[in-house]
Order: sequence, then C-alpha cells, then structure tokens
Amino acid sequence: MVRIAILHSAPRPTWSSRQLMKSFSELGAQPIYILWNYTSASISSRCPLRYHGKCLNVDAIIVRGLGRGLSVEKYMYRYAFLKTAESHGIAVVNPADALFLARDKFTSLRILHENGIPVPDTIVTEDPSEALREVERLGSAVLKPITGSLGLGSFMVDDTDTAYYVVNLLSSLNQPIYVQEYIEKKNNRDIRIFVVDGRAIASIYRIAPQGYWKTNIARGAKALPASPSSDILETAVRAASVLGLIYAGVDIVENNDGYVVIEVNASPLWRGLQAATGVNPAKELAQAVLQRIKK
Repeated sequence: MVRIAILHSAPRPTWSSRQLMKSFSELGAQPIYILWNYTSASISSRCPLRYHGKCLNVDAIIVRGLGRGLSVEKYMYRYAFLKTAESHGIAVVNPADALFLARDKFTSLRILHENGIPVPDTIVTEDPSEALREVERLGSAVLKPITGSLGLGSFMVDDTDTAYYVVNLLSSLNQPIYVQEYIEKKNNRDIRIFVVDGRAIASIYRIAPQGYWKTNIARGAKALPASPSSDILETAVRAASVLGLIYAGVDIVENNDGYVVIEVNASPLWRGLQAATGVNPAKELAQAVLQRIKK
C-alpha cells in the first residue's frame, strides 16, 4: 500500500491536514501524520529518514507547514531533510526548492517579475534609512517579514512617522526590512486562486472587514466565490509554474491599472475556499500526488 506522510509542526492534525488524510484514505493510500520535531535525516542508504528513531518508509511527503520563527539552523535542517527524501526517490510536495523559494517573499516576487508577471514595487534592506526613504517615495506601503504567513506581522503605513516605529522594531530584532507598495484593492478585496498540477481549480474573493485592509481569512476576511478573467487565471497558473510549485494559493489584487500578484503561498489553507466554492482541494491534491508516484 502507498504510504503518504503529512508533515507539519502542529501537534495535532490541522483541519486541512485531516482533509488530506481523509482524501488519501478514500483513494486507497495510507496517510500518516508526522511532526518535524521527531524527524531525522542520515547519510545512509539503509535508513535515510527516521521518525521517532525508526525508519520512515513512505512514498511521498506532503509538507503542510515549515513552522514559524525558525532559527537559521532549523531552517537549514528542514531543507536538508526534504532534500534527503528527494534524493532517495520520495516525492516531496511541494518540492523542497520550490517550497523554500516561495517562503522567501522577495526572491519569489523577483522571479515572477523577471518572468513578466506583474508584482508590486518591493524592496528589502538592512538599512532603516533606506526603508524610510522608500515609504516616503511610495506614499503608502506595507512593511512585513520577509518570511511568514496568515498576514501576521504586516503593517500598512502611509507616513514616515508611523513607519519609523515599525522599521526600528524590525531593526531591533535584527530582521531585514521588507517594504512593498500598498495596492489599493478594488472593493476592498483580493482574489485567492488555488492551483493544483497546472490547473486553477477554484477561486474566491477575500473581502476585508470594513475599515480593515488585510484580506486573510485567518484575520477575519469573508470568502465569496469568484470568477476571474481567463487572463488572471492563466497568470495564477503561470506564477505557480514559474516557482516550481505543484500546488499553491496565488493572491492577486485588482486595481485601476489591472492587477498584480501579491504573493504565492506554497502551503495554503483552504477551509474558507472550500466552504465558499464547494471544491475540495484535498481531493485534487491527493489525486495529483498519487499520479506522480505511479509515474
């Protein structure tokens, strides 16, 4: 029987992880939920991956979370673990290189831009003065961590006085400063497009609460079914492809000049999307993974 590991840092399976496990079971595979903290990698053909000290024999690993606030050392270890899996023929979804690339907000946007995909003006710097000059140039900007998710730690500022405090906070934490042009959202919403294996399987509008700018479902935004233009759908699929992702949540903001890709999430949640559209991404993803294993 095909064995699939669902890899996360949450002690108990999240809703999305449970949906994946259910979908794999229905398709005749055996899913297991594993935690980063009990994994090991070794330079050994006999037992390259271990879990709780025992050989981890699986056909695929679905990475549902890398963890937050990781040290550089843990970050490097988790990359090494996934690359070890790949080197021994285990399918890793999303692939390690693509997963870590998408986690780096600046580099992933730079690569999208170099491939002709519209993105906001963005800089990353260790120079607080340069960050403040960029805020002054842009007028309105978003300051956020270079890695992260769910909208946590992101601040919208429209003057250098406010930006000064956020910039100083990031500097005091020895963090680089990521400054992005604030895009005024059409109808205070963005579009989340869920891509699996080269197809846009579902789309939603994420509408921010009144008086609030963040459109993350985890921050209280409302999800409604969306029917984006074919151009936007094609852009979302291409964005995932350019970054090497098998599945992704692509966030797009429409404005007066067209649209821009704000971010590509390599471990997207989908509870709100599934409730709004009736599409089950877990089933689509499970089928895509099993097809890859058969190949």
